[in-house]
This record gives sequence, C-alpha cells and structure tokens, in this order.
Amino acid sequence: MSEPLTRVTLFVPGKPASAKAWRSALGNEGLELEGALLHMKKLDLPVHVEWVENDGAFGKAFSFGTVAAEVVKAIDGAPGALVLEWPVDLREGRKAIVSVVESLRKAGALAVRLEQSKVGWEVSRWLEIFSSKEAWDWHRGAVAFLGGKKALQSCGMQAFSLPDVRVTLDGNADELQNLASILNVYQIAEDPVLLSGQTFSPDRESPRRVVERWPDTQYPPDHACHNPYGVWHLGPPGGKARPTSEIFPVFMPPLRAVLASLEAKAGKPLTEKQVLAMRDEAPCITMKQRDAQKLERSRGYADLDPELVWEQWQLVRKSSS
Repeated sequence: MSEPLTRVTLFVPGKPASAKAWRSALGNEGLELEGALLHMKKLDLPVHVEWVENDGAFGKAFSFGTVAAEVVKAIDGAPGALVLEWPVDLREGRKAIVSVVESLRKAGALAVRLEQSKVGWEVSRWLEIFSSKEAWDWHRGAVAFLGGKKALQSCGMQAFSLPDVRVTLDGNADELQNLASILNVYQIAEDPVLLSGQTFSPDRESPRRVVERWPDTQYPPDHACHNPYGVWHLGPPGGKARPTSEIFPVFMPPLRAVLASLEAKAGKPLTEKQVLAMRDEAPCITMKQRDAQKLERSRGYADLDPELVWEQWQLVRKSSS
C-alpha cells in the first residue's frame, strides 16, 4: 500500500531545543509524537514530522515582510524547528491543521511557513488567518505571486489541490494580480470544475479571458513550490469560449507517465509523430468532469491535455531535465 501524498508542508520554528523536548511539550497538549509521526484524536491520518536544527537561516526564511522584525529575531535564535508533512490539503484539512498548530503554539512554536509557497507568518497571526471563514484570508495566508517581465504567476495553490494562475502583463500589474487572485479565490471557495477553453471574468463589466491549463514550469517537479496540478493561463481580454463536453477522456495510465516510460526506453526524445500516435492509441476511459477531477486529486497531479499533448510534453521534458 502506497503512502499518503503530502499535500501541505509546514515549517514551524519554536523554543523546544530537540525532538524530545517537543515530544514532552506536545504531550501536555494532547498530541503524541511517536518517532516521526504525530498522532491526535482529530487526525484521520498521522502527520509525518521531522525536527531540524537551526542552520543559521531561520530568520531569513521569514524576512519577506509578513513577520515583524522582533519576531524574525526570535525565530533566528530558535534552536530548531518541526517540519510537518500533511496528507490533507488546506481546503479539506484546514480545521484539523489549525487545531494542531494551536497546540504547537502552546508548546512553544514561534511562526509557521507554508513550504509550497514559502509564505510565513508569526504563529498567532497564522492561526488568525486560517481560523477565518473567508477564502480571501486563506489565499492571503498561503499564496505568493512571482513577477517577471512578461507575466506574473501565483504560487501555493497546490496546497489547496488546485492549479495556480498565470497572466501576461498586458496591462496594470496590480490589476492583473488582483484578477489572478480573484480566480484563485473562486477556485478555493467554490471548487468549480474549470475546463481549458472556458472563459473567466471577475464581473459582468470586465472582458472575458480564455483559460488554458498548462503544466507548471516555474519550478522543477521535485521542488516544494512546483504545482503538480498545473497553471491556468489567462488569455488576453476579449477571448471567446470553445465548445466543451461534460464527458472527459481519462488516460490509464496517464499520458505523461506513458511518454516518460517510452522515452526512457528509447533513450532519446520522442518525435511529434510518435507522441501523437501514442495519444491516439493509448487506452482511456470517459468520465464526468467532476469525477475526473477527483481522480486527478487522488493521483496527485494533472495529466497532459490530449489536444495539446505535443506542446505540453515539450515543457514537461524540459522542466524535468
């Protein structure tokens, strides 16, 4: 039986000076730290935990403006931190995660950083944000934006088992970041079934933009910030939706897994003709879009778009090399 997928990783510096000291402090809060696993009545699955010694960079890890200078100084002086790997995401597991972090705070935690985006907060502020009932607060607490010359992209939506959003800088950067944030929060709050070729607009007055899901190439696949569920590319204003179907082809095994296996066996890159032929011959089943979404989440990553398989495979190959 395979181990549960890690959905959320929290980096929690604190006052206890060792794993043993944490074990004792957490025991007083009703948490049992047994070896590398944390147990609690409210947790359906145990959380994997590792204690790491301060390498001299703890303060730097929280020095990006969300934590006050005096707290950063305290974090820099912490003897170590717990790294907790959760088998649930921040949508379904938020209340349980908040409950555990509250116990960590009482046991001596100073701050919390989400490794999927590197966004960190003083522990009481983190609890305030994620105890809120508002998806906007959760988004603010977990998601960062990466700016470039040509586009900006959110980072951290994989903590909610959702794609990030990328938008070309074809206008005011602040307005475009707000647009991307609205789409992110819509995903978190409503958990819609979004499809490539559909359009999105934050309101009736704004022009609609076509959305296309692409693999995340901002970070390599083995990086904590890599989003395995991909990225929504928002097209320019005025796009028109393409026809979509309620039934979706799901490849078994996934296209990206088959292509990786074939290319490894061949010992050289596959040609476009080979990739398209494999797609046309590969076994698949049809599912309703919501069922396909559930399967994707249980698997832990999005497959390639069969209509864009050659173009997307090139990106996946490049980012994996």
